[in-house]
Amino acid sequence: MKTRNIFLFAAAALLCTACEDYTEHNFGTPEELWQAQQVNTYVIELTPQHYADLAQNAGNQALAAQDETGMTQKHLEMTGNVCAFVGNVTPQEYLPAILKNLVGTSQYYSMTNGSSITVRYHVGNIVSDAAYVPNEGELTETGRYLIVPQGQEQPIATSGEGKTYSYLLLAGNSLCPATVQRVNDQTIWANDVADGWAYSIEKNGDTWLLCNPYGQYLYMKGTYNNFNYTDDLGDLDYDAEWPEWTIAYDAASQTYDIKNTGNEKTLRFTTQYNNVGAYDLSTLESTEGYLPLQLYKRVEGRVESVEVQEEVEEVTFTLEDGEWQAKGDYLNTELTGGNTLTDMDAVFDATGWSVEYKGSIGDLNYVWRYDATYGLRSSAYVSSTYHPTDAWAISPAMNLKKAERPVFSFEQAQKYAGTPVTDYLQVWVSTNYTGRGGLDAATWTDVTDKVVGTWPDGSDWTYYPMTVDLSPFAGEKAVNVAFRYISTDAVAATWEVKNVVCREAEENE
Repeated sequence: MKTRNIFLFAAAALLCTACEDYTEHNFGTPEELWQAQQVNTYVIELTPQHYADLAQNAGNQALAAQDETGMTQKHLEMTGNVCAFVGNVTPQEYLPAILKNLVGTSQYYSMTNGSSITVRYHVGNIVSDAAYVPNEGELTETGRYLIVPQGQEQPIATSGEGKTYSYLLLAGNSLCPATVQRVNDQTIWANDVADGWAYSIEKNGDTWLLCNPYGQYLYMKGTYNNFNYTDDLGDLDYDAEWPEWTIAYDAASQTYDIKNTGNEKTLRFTTQYNNVGAYDLSTLESTEGYLPLQLYKRVEGRVESVEVQEEVEEVTFTLEDGEWQAKGDYLNTELTGGNTLTDMDAVFDATGWSVEYKGSIGDLNYVWRYDATYGLRSSAYVSSTYHPTDAWAISPAMNLKKAERPVFSFEQAQKYAGTPVTDYLQVWVSTNYTGRGGLDAATWTDVTDKVVGTWPDGSDWTYYPMTVDLSPFAGEKAVNVAFRYISTDAVAATWEVKNVVCREAEENE
């Protein structure tokens, strides 16, 4: 009896095991059967709160902090403020940190392979604007300056066009336009109103000439405290009419003594009369109420603003093997608009593109520049001389970790290159370029012969569309593409590149 029971138990166990094998083979394991299979598709348009969450996310802030220049952190902050993706902050790289918030925690964790989240968003283009910034002592040979009383928010202005003499009045009274307020830590934006108050200060031997916004030179006559203007310095009697000024800087107060060389009177803003007069400071019983003046110099491309595109773009994240994979634009830079820039720091701040040189560029100030009309523009032909150079314009890093068939495209025009053109104008790629200053330490691959399109022969300024397949670099987290410009003492082309895009290839491409 006991033996039979054991036999029946064993037979039942074998039968049960066979059932389990059959079930698992056809329907999956018990664990898999218990797990709900939920393939969902969501389409979400970002709200201002979403952008704020993205910018404040600790993971995103740590990601941006990997850029030691601080530029990506700045762009992340901009993204949260203007509600659009700015500069180095791309939706492919920074949205995954907040996908859970976009669809809700329960929905997020219940989604399985094949689920997708399409996010609709705006893009912001960085525009470098001119601004007036506090000048720090040294004046240029010629320059445009706002004259601002110490501690005031308004520049001074000429009281009226066409007047032969006048006081200089603080902007904001009945004769002047509305005030220009300082922004960004005492920066005055260079808009049409501010430019309308700017004085041209011109070097004149050891002295300076002051020219008002109407093209009239400021001079003093006799012992009067007010001012006169002339359209032509040749009309003046230099023995009695003095258009020359000395300008001395006081570093402690960051103010300037602007003194007339003929009558030794110094410009001061008088709080009592709300204007600028010229005074013999030695005769004043008290300087209280007589403010010294500050100069604000006009600087191109000093202040960045963001223009948000009206068009809505989108990116789709698909869940595969527990990871969200995104496809879409990896780089999108028009490289036109704004202001023309030659300072490489300003070019990098405005575009994210780095400019580096192998070896010296001699007495040239620059080879690559940002041109508001023609894009990134390089030339080493200056003063009727060919200058030997090896100049690289390097793109921002592109994250191709989730890419499959990334295609890099651009438009280019050139003149004066030698033959073959590709001996002088080339395209290179790196996966370990660490940023500005890292040109020589990085490993570069020449992909010039992989570029598809018509290389311009230099007969005109026609822009030709070009593409290069970056599929060999798919899976890399940081890919930089460089436009390499080479000149010699006999050949120095002018090369223009714009509308640079890297995106996932469409199915029919």
